[in-house]
Amino acid sequence: MEILRFENVKFIKEYDDFSIDKNEVVFVVGKSGSGKSTLLKLILGDLKPGNGQIKIFGDDIRKDRHYSDLAYISQNAVESYRNFPTSIEESIKIHLSYLKKKTDPREIMEKLGLYEHRKKSLSELSGGQIQRFAISLALIKDASLILLDEPTTGIDENFSKDFFENLKKLKDDGKTIIIITHQLDMAGLYVDYALRIKKGKIERISKDKLSL
Repeated sequence: MEILRFENVKFIKEYDDFSIDKNEVVFVVGKSGSGKSTLLKLILGDLKPGNGQIKIFGDDIRKDRHYSDLAYISQNAVESYRNFPTSIEESIKIHLSYLKKKTDPREIMEKLGLYEHRKKSLSELSGGQIQRFAISLALIKDASLILLDEPTTGIDENFSKDFFENLKKLKDDGKTIIIITHQLDMAGLYVDYALRIKKGKIERISKDKLSL
C-alpha cells in the first residue's frame, strides 16, 4: 500500500516521481541547503506544488492532508517539551485525555523504555529520553506516518542506537517513518532505503550505497 506519492512534482530544479510504501523506514538525506526542509513542507502540506500531484494515503494532499494519520516531530518541538513543568507520566496522561484515547499509559511508556523514568520532570530528561518522549506522543496519536526532522541531533552514539531500535519497533507495528537527516552512520542498520537530494534532484538509493 502506498502511503506517499509524488507525481511529476517540480522539486527545486527537476521533475521527480517517487513513492513510499506502508511499513517502510526511509531516510531523506542531503547536504545543508539541498532542499530537505522544502520536501518536508510539501509532505506536510505547508507548501503546495506548483505542478504535478502529491498523494498521501491515496488522496490529493490539496484536498486532504490526513492530519489525523500523520505525526511530525521537529527538533525545535522536542526541545520545547523541556519547558513543560510536568513529568513524563503526567504529560502522557494529559495527551491521552486530550485525544480521548483509552490506551494504557504504562503500555506506551514501557514500549519506549520510559516507565522507570515516569516520575521525572521533562526538564530533567536526557537527549535520548526526550526523543523517546516525543515518539510516545506519536504513539498516542496512533499516526500511520511519522515524520522526524533531524531526530538524533545532540544525542550521543549510544542514545542514537537506542533511538533507532525504538523506531524499528514502530516499523514492526506497521508504522511508516520518514527521517530527515544528514547523519548516515546507522542508516544501513535501520532503513529500507534512502531518498538523496543532490543538485536539485531526488534519487532513490539502496541503504548499502548511502553516501553524500
